[in-house]
Amino acid sequence: MTTPVVTVRGEAELGSPPDLATLSATVHAAGADADRVRRDLVAASSRLRAVVEEHREALERHATSGLHVGPVFTGRGGRKITGYRGSLSSELVVADFAALPGLVAALSALDGAQLDGPWWSLRPSNPVHRAVRIAAIGEARQRAGDYAAAVDATLGALLEVSDLDGSFAHQPRALKAAFAVDAGGGGGEPELDLEPAEQRVTAQVTVRFELA
Repeated sequence: MTTPVVTVRGEAELGSPPDLATLSATVHAAGADADRVRRDLVAASSRLRAVVEEHREALERHATSGLHVGPVFTGRGGRKITGYRGSLSSELVVADFAALPGLVAALSALDGAQLDGPWWSLRPSNPVHRAVRIAAIGEARQRAGDYAAAVDATLGALLEVSDLDGSFAHQPRALKAAFAVDAGGGGGEPELDLEPAEQRVTAQVTVRFELA
């Protein structure tokens, strides 16, 4: 006689403060010839590097993520070169959120700079990843127990646990930002208030038990 089994899916979702904030800083340059654009990008790169070095202790990592120099076409059919444009992008991953407003202000002040982000994220080692998997298995076991009780049975041996269907997900949350002006007046610069967005982590697992 075949041993009856019960197969269930367990699901869980947990929240956690982010570990990291990623910024993308891009400096732009334009000129009549490619050499001029390249020289301007070299100078901009030096200024960007100075900002990075000033905030080095707050960074998890930093890397150049994109360089572009190309002609600008105008005229009939877009065939005439009238100048050149270039850009240099860097990605900065910030671990110390206390330094984030100052870093954002310094990057935004660079000549010809464009700043995107922050994008909040979790490290792979964050314990919430393990916690959500355990919670999903616990929910599956409870669900299986309910089904077993409904047919006057109890759970027997565990036969299988599977999450191979891509059922673990981390949902990164984007920027929550607001400007706050000093109530004391005096025409000071507005202070950028960056609120880290809670990260949601979900897990789904398929579990199979024998029924006794």
